Amino acid sequence: MPNAVRDSRVMVPQLPPRHIPRSRLLAELDIAADLPLTLLSAGPGAGKTVLLTDWVRRSAARIAWLTPTPADAEPRRFWRLLEGALREANGGERGPPIAPARGAGVDLVQTLFSRLPDPGRLVVIVDDAHVLTHSDVLEGLDSLIRGWQPGLRLILASRSDPVLPLHRYRLAGQMHELRACDLAMTPAEITEVLAIHGVTLPARDFDLFVARTEGWVAGVRLSAMRMAGTGYPADFVSELALDPGSIGEYLTNEVLHRQPEPQRRLLIETSFLEEVTGPLADAVTGMTGCGDMLASLARENSFVIPLDAAQERYRYHQLFAEILRYLLRRQKRQGIRGLQERAVAWYEASGDLGHAVYWAVRAGNRHHVVKLMARGGFAHAFVNRQDLSGLGLRDLLPLRRPVGGNALRAAEFAIVSSAIEAVFADADAAARELASVPSPKSDEILADPDLLVTSDLVELILGQKASDVGAVDAAAYRLLGRGGMPVLPVPGLRAAVLLAQASTHLWHGLHEDVGALLDEALAEAQRDGMAGIELEVLGMMAFFDSYWSRTNHADDAARRADALRKHNDLGQPPALELAATLRSLIAGEPDDWTRPLQGVVLPDVVGSDPGLAVALMLGQANVRLALGQVNEARIMLRQAGRHIPPLLAVLRDIMLADLDTSMGRPRTALRLLRNYRSGEFAIPTAVPRARAYLALNDLRGAQDCVHTVLSTPGTQAGRFVLVEAFLCDAQIAQLNGEPDRALEILIRALDVARGEVVLPFLRMDDAFAALLARHPAIAGQWPVPRPRTPADVAAPAISRQLPYPLTQRELTILRFLATSMSTSEMADELCLSVNTVKTHVAAIYRKLPATRRREAVLRARQLELI
Repeated sequence: MPNAVRDSRVMVPQLPPRHIPRSRLLAELDIAADLPLTLLSAGPGAGKTVLLTDWVRRSAARIAWLTPTPADAEPRRFWRLLEGALREANGGERGPPIAPARGAGVDLVQTLFSRLPDPGRLVVIVDDAHVLTHSDVLEGLDSLIRGWQPGLRLILASRSDPVLPLHRYRLAGQMHELRACDLAMTPAEITEVLAIHGVTLPARDFDLFVARTEGWVAGVRLSAMRMAGTGYPADFVSELALDPGSIGEYLTNEVLHRQPEPQRRLLIETSFLEEVTGPLADAVTGMTGCGDMLASLARENSFVIPLDAAQERYRYHQLFAEILRYLLRRQKRQGIRGLQERAVAWYEASGDLGHAVYWAVRAGNRHHVVKLMARGGFAHAFVNRQDLSGLGLRDLLPLRRPVGGNALRAAEFAIVSSAIEAVFADADAAARELASVPSPKSDEILADPDLLVTSDLVELILGQKASDVGAVDAAAYRLLGRGGMPVLPVPGLRAAVLLAQASTHLWHGLHEDVGALLDEALAEAQRDGMAGIELEVLGMMAFFDSYWSRTNHADDAARRADALRKHNDLGQPPALELAATLRSLIAGEPDDWTRPLQGVVLPDVVGSDPGLAVALMLGQANVRLALGQVNEARIMLRQAGRHIPPLLAVLRDIMLADLDTSMGRPRTALRLLRNYRSGEFAIPTAVPRARAYLALNDLRGAQDCVHTVLSTPGTQAGRFVLVEAFLCDAQIAQLNGEPDRALEILIRALDVARGEVVLPFLRMDDAFAALLARHPAIAGQWPVPRPRTPADVAAPAISRQLPYPLTQRELTILRFLATSMSTSEMADELCLSVNTVKTHVAAIYRKLPATRRREAVLRARQLELI
């Protein structure tokens, strides 16, 4: 019957309209041509069928395609279907029918393929292979793979891994796999899909689209079809649609409705969680066996994605999670808070107070938040560098609001209110808050170890921000149990407190005990297994040793930090970045001056070092000076503010004084540094003052300054300062007509520098050119400058292009953001309303992007917008 209807189950499907070929995946299928098995395992809508259809139409091999239905999983039906597919591949020729018997799968496979004429290149493709669960069918497929004959290839496309010995095939090199991560569309492929549908998205919306779809093929295509022909396609990027033909309808029908009721309940009731584990899901849903269900869903590629190799932690695909959350809100609007409270209780019982606080805030349980924060939660946030700024704590907790007549509850509220202020305070606000802390502490706090520790920790953080070393030392003394005070058993707390005390002493110029504090902090972090704190300590060690030009020590700390970072997959701490810049600067390596500081953003977390923000600004200003960008450097230095730690204030004033001297204003430089002529910072400011006196031809004044460094032992004279002092002294001797003495001093400078402190020699190369020309032996020891001088170094390769450029008005307001002006002051200056300024500020935050004023300023400086 030539006009008989052909069985669609053995027909190669048609390609969808507006199809784009995926060359990288087609190449993957070609690469595996000589292996007996190719497995495509991914969830619905991953593009498995379309990819294979496209490949078949390009292949020269004979293709036997079959798409079994659940009813075809029965052995007799499957073997007949396979026979029909082989017949289609052989031009429709019929042979004598076979009578498959139960349990004869292996023999039947041999019979089927023995009837084929010279097979040549034959590819058997089984789509929807996940329906094949009968052992007889699986044994037959296994025999086909293991008894492979050249030219014969099996391709299985399945929503979950078939129950075959895949581990054996991998070990024997008999299988090639393409999984969901391989089938996911790349940004370039997504761009092609959008383009063929006539859709163009701005860069920001495109990035959001890529993040939401995660490259899921059906999601990309359905969204592109929905956006095609609309006037504002970007409006569809973030919307959740459930109407016919939408992503929501597809996921609901193809994934969720196919699950048994317990799995559906598990998915919906845990959808509010960003990360879910079996025990957590048990606690939230009240069911048991959730871990096994999650593992099964992950194996079935049901948009449940493992986050670790042990498959104990999972997340849901972003689009799927949005659908589940919508269903949760619709079905259990009144019960969401109860689910969140169960999560809080589970995290609290597990000792994860960070997540407990997070979900207590989300649940709106003010009293529970206060209890958690006052009794270990704030210490947990401090040690684990948790970002509390975006939780909405200020909206949830009225500051210092008394609660009934319960004195203990009132004390908890007061402490947590101060903790919230400490999180958000700048230097001025921190000083005011610190001044308002009652002393002595109330009886309720003194009698409660948890409250006492939290109260002391708040004072420590406020002291850091207010640059009050006395407050930091007093709080650290109590927190470390130095006077027999109680210590909260939070792993890493002692290490974090010691690090805070060490950095505060560093920024205040109290360097005698910084090394000892850092050593103790490192030992405590290692004892508690706190890799993050250990990395911060090593970064600060590298910076401290770099500041003192202890190159070997700094390099050792940097190497240990790098090994720890790679082993634990941690980010680069800002102190380590600054240390790398400082070492490159001192070593006279201009090509590396800008590299470490590119893209450094200080995390806005509890326990972050406020001194690092100022140090980063000074480092960036120093780089601009080295690049010859004098005005930009001066602006940055002036914006450092008044309330900064003493050492950083000294370094800023030294840079400003050297700028004034170089621009012909040495008297201004001397006025700026006159307050440092005596006291703890006399030594580091002595050489800059000497340079100003030299510019005035006052050799006696310059000699007195240099003498301060070379004759007075002090903790502030590192090798860099000593080398600068020797070179300045040699210049004075040369100007006094004492070339022999100048030469002797240069030799001493070279000996102290040991080839590691190079920058001062590069800066004064011209001053001694004639002297070195007469003494080639000394000239041969002179540090050789790099091929490019600092003025020739290109500016940092940071893209200044934004997806949405700032308007001129926004640029003006951005420059005001870098000052201390309030919104109302900006409005008065620009003759605008306060609401108009706020609208421009919101647009600036969106375009940079940034979430807070300081972050916007840092981002703008990286982009060289200010």
